[in-house]
Amino acid sequence: MAVECKVQSGTLTFGGPTGNQDSQWKFLGKFGYAIGTGRYEIRLRLHNSLDQDQVLPRPHLEIFLDEDWPQHGRIAACRRAEDVPARKTHGMLSPGQFGIWGPWEVGMLYQTVRSHIWYFALSDCPDELLLSMPGNKNFSYTVDYEIRWRQFDDSELSMEMRYMPMATVLALLILSAMACWFAAKSQSLRRTVGKLHPVVRSLLLAMGLQWTSQALHLLHLLDYQKDGRGLQLADGLAEVLFMLSQVGAASLLIAIAQGYSLVRSKLGEVELLVPVVVVVTVLHVALVAIGKMQSEDYKYHENEGLVGWILLLVRLSLFVWFRSGIHQLRATGGMKLQSFLQMFEIVGSAYFLAFPTIFVLVQVLAPYLQHPVLQTTLLAVQTASWLWLADLFLSKRGSYFEISELGASMLPGVGFHGYSHTKVM
Repeated sequence: MAVECKVQSGTLTFGGPTGNQDSQWKFLGKFGYAIGTGRYEIRLRLHNSLDQDQVLPRPHLEIFLDEDWPQHGRIAACRRAEDVPARKTHGMLSPGQFGIWGPWEVGMLYQTVRSHIWYFALSDCPDELLLSMPGNKNFSYTVDYEIRWRQFDDSELSMEMRYMPMATVLALLILSAMACWFAAKSQSLRRTVGKLHPVVRSLLLAMGLQWTSQALHLLHLLDYQKDGRGLQLADGLAEVLFMLSQVGAASLLIAIAQGYSLVRSKLGEVELLVPVVVVVTVLHVALVAIGKMQSEDYKYHENEGLVGWILLLVRLSLFVWFRSGIHQLRATGGMKLQSFLQMFEIVGSAYFLAFPTIFVLVQVLAPYLQHPVLQTTLLAVQTASWLWLADLFLSKRGSYFEISELGASMLPGVGFHGYSHTKVM
C-alpha cells in the first residue's frame, strides 16, 4: 500500500557518561499543518540490547509550535517541555527490542486560526531516582526512529510544499509552450541569417536547464506521494540546474552589457568574462550543496541563513558589474544604441535585484509562507526573463536585432554593422 504521508527516519543516541542534557534531547523534524486536524505517527527500535539491571528507556515526543520554537535554544534541554513551552507532549514511547520495531503511536494536532509549522523532538531526561539505580548512571542507548506526518485531508505535503506540485506543472506547461515558440522563431531566424548566433544558442541552453529542473522537481514530488520520501537526488539536481539557469541568464546580460555582439572592439574583452563566470557558477553550485546539508530546525526555504545572504551579496555584485558595463557602453555608440541600452538597463537591473528584494521581503512572512513565496516568485521572474530575452534576440524588428551581430546576414558580402569603440558624436 502506498504511504500517503511525509516519512522521516534516522538513528539517535541518548545518554552517556557526561550527563550532558543535550545528549538527552534530539531534534527529529518539522511539518507544516494546514487548518484542521492533522496527525503524526512514530515508532522506535532499540539498536542495542539491554542488560538485566537496566530499565527499558521510554523517551517522550515533544512538539513545539513555530511561534515558540526560537526560544528552545536558550533553555536547558530537559526543561524545554515546561519552559518553551511545548504545546504537546506524547509521553512514554515504547521502543521495540532485538531488531523489532515498536508499535506505531499516533497523535493529533488541531489548528483553527491559521496554518503553523510544528517541530518534533525526542527527549529522554531520567529523574534522579532512575539515575541512582545500578547500571543506569552512565547508561546510553541508540534508537532507530520513523515518523510520519499527514494533513487533515491525508495530504503528505507540508504546508510550505502544499501547492508546489501545481506551480511546478504550470511552470512546465509555460516553459514547454515557450520552447515551441522559441523553436519556431529560431528556425525563421536561421533561414534569414544562415545560422544561429551564440547568444541564441546560449539562451536555448539556459532555458533547457530550467525546464529540466522543473521536470526533475515534479518527478520528486510525484514520488513523494508514493513513499513520503521522494527522489532526493532528483530534488538536489533540480536545485542545481535551476541555479545554473539563473547564472546563465545573468551571464548573458553581463556579456551584452560589456559589449558582446554590439561593439566590435570589445568582443575580445568578453573572453575575460569566462573565468569569472566559471567561478560564479561553482560558487552557486556549492551554495546549493551547503543549503541541502543544513539542518532543517531553522530552515524555512532552500536559501535560508548564511547561504541566502551570500547569494544576495553575489547578485548585488553582479548587478554592479552589469551597471558599470552599461555606463561604459553608453560612450561607444549613437542614438540607436542609447535607445536600446535605456530599456536593456531597466529590465536587466530588475532581474539582478529580484532575488535580493524577494529574499529580504520573505523574512517578514510566516514560516510556512516563506518557501512557496520565494520559490514561485523566483520561478516567475526567471520565466519572464526568458520570454523577454527570447523576444529580444529573435525579433527581427527589434532594436537589438538592428544594431547587433544578429542582424548581420551570414550570406557572402554582408558583414557585421556593429559600432566601433570610437565615440559617435
